[in-house]
Amino acid sequence: MRPGSFIASSLAFTNTESTTNSLTTAKMAPNVETGKIAAEVDPSIYGKSGDLTKHMEGVKAQYDTKEKLEFYAQVMGDGTANIHFGKWDGVDLDEEGAYGKASEQMTDYMFDLATKLWGGEGKISYVDLGSGTGAAALRLCEKHDAIEKATCLNLCEEQNSLATQRAADAGLGERVSVVTGTYEECPFEADSFDVSFSQDAFVHAFSKSKTFGEALRVTRPGGVFVFCDLMCGSGEGVSEEELATFAATNMVNDWLSPEQNIKACQEAGWEDVAFVDLTSDIRISFQLMLKKVEKIIAAGNPDNIDDQLLDSYRKNLANRIVQVDRGVFKWGVVHAKKPAN
Repeated sequence: MRPGSFIASSLAFTNTESTTNSLTTAKMAPNVETGKIAAEVDPSIYGKSGDLTKHMEGVKAQYDTKEKLEFYAQVMGDGTANIHFGKWDGVDLDEEGAYGKASEQMTDYMFDLATKLWGGEGKISYVDLGSGTGAAALRLCEKHDAIEKATCLNLCEEQNSLATQRAADAGLGERVSVVTGTYEECPFEADSFDVSFSQDAFVHAFSKSKTFGEALRVTRPGGVFVFCDLMCGSGEGVSEEELATFAATNMVNDWLSPEQNIKACQEAGWEDVAFVDLTSDIRISFQLMLKKVEKIIAAGNPDNIDDQLLDSYRKNLANRIVQVDRGVFKWGVVHAKKPAN
């Protein structure tokens, strides 16, 4: 079933035109039938409002409810606490726990990249911006004694309670701290961390420029910024309306392409900014999520996950796979360094 290993290409985009809204750069196809995207939503909660407070409340509603926590644990956690998209090199798609293994592999890949770019010796401190349930920090601290301190900054209080409890249960309470707040106004002093890290969280940033600037502020000179995220694509036949519909129904206020994310990082003050394209991996992640949802439904939903939620995600995930093929999305890693002086 696995279509073979994928080789990620690392591309440094330079001299791109600055823009504040990537939707204006999409290729237009007015005669293409795009269909509805993520139609199973309540626009009063998830609709794009342009209001920061409402936006943050919508993000909480998307992740920080009992139903959503149970759903993501079942469909993406797959035996682990890591609910991120996966990196699938060497993972057997049919093995038990494949999704969880790929998610952890992505966390490991990103941190290994960060430490190589950092190039320092001795203990390291890092902040996870938009840390979710804290699974990445817990895994990395368990694997790497060199991590002196991992700080998790996250908006959702229920997720933070889980992260705090899991850190204590794992005996990592002294090395992992959990802070409630937004990565657009980080509650930390300047030059606090060697690495700023984020996994699948910045898609919900109200302002990418402000987010990247805050990451720069809290990172020490010579430090590293590494994040992966779902980004705006520009495939043939992808209309501006289709991109706008996705953004408007998924708490995406400032959706940028890889080129524009790199430009925004450069304008914030980051150097040596590059993008590693892993879009083929997110297609597999969507496929495995759909497979898991269909398996839960076929088994009669034994864990009593909300039936409407399952049906909604079944429809939307099938659509996501087609959209990846059509170039609606890009997914991958952006990495950069803070100037030493």
